[in-house]
Amino acid sequence: MKILGIRTDWMMKVIAILFTFQFSLFTSMAQDTPNARQARRVFNTAWNHFFGPEGVTFHYKIDILHLYKEEGTSWNKGDKARSEYKNSKMWNDGTTKYIAREKKGYVEIHDPKVNKADEKLQMFKFDADSYEYFIANDPEGLKVTLLAKRGAKVKMKKIIALLEPGTYYPKRLRIKVSIFWATITFSNFKAGGLSDDVFEFPKEKYKNFKIKDLR
Repeated sequence: MKILGIRTDWMMKVIAILFTFQFSLFTSMAQDTPNARQARRVFNTAWNHFFGPEGVTFHYKIDILHLYKEEGTSWNKGDKARSEYKNSKMWNDGTTKYIAREKKGYVEIHDPKVNKADEKLQMFKFDADSYEYFIANDPEGLKVTLLAKRGAKVKMKKIIALLEPGTYYPKRLRIKVSIFWATITFSNFKAGGLSDDVFEFPKEKYKNFKIKDLR
């Protein structure tokens, strides 16, 4: 299935990039207003939750133009990740990524660094200094808006992050890429308490599955 030329079978790669690509610290002061500084600080704090030393877990739902919908659960800790979605389960221990296609009876083995080189995924690449930042109160929490600067060579033209007041935990993320919007809704967001064992592929459980080494 395709949506505006984007294959839905790699949408989870987009989520992986958004959740495992550690954004650079915001150092540019071109938009030097109190509101902009607060927005950048809050947005940076929110995203740092994904990279805390104790890890984070959350449930997510993806909606693209109401034509493609997906949901699952994700665990993240540094360069490690795990997720369960649709009929698949994924473990990434930072060196090797395993995807178990349970209904199809096979396990894929990937190099986790390959996703970053995917040409389509470059549309979701984030450059912190290519945006202007704004923050405002919202009935549902705090709303941080990022607008691409004029002439910025980025595919994500607008990002709207809805955050929990106080903790700055993400509640919803809306991303405008080209002419379409992708919405990611978060729930059951919990930071801390994740052991590295969570990201280890349970080989014994899938010992009878066919192996597809795609590295």
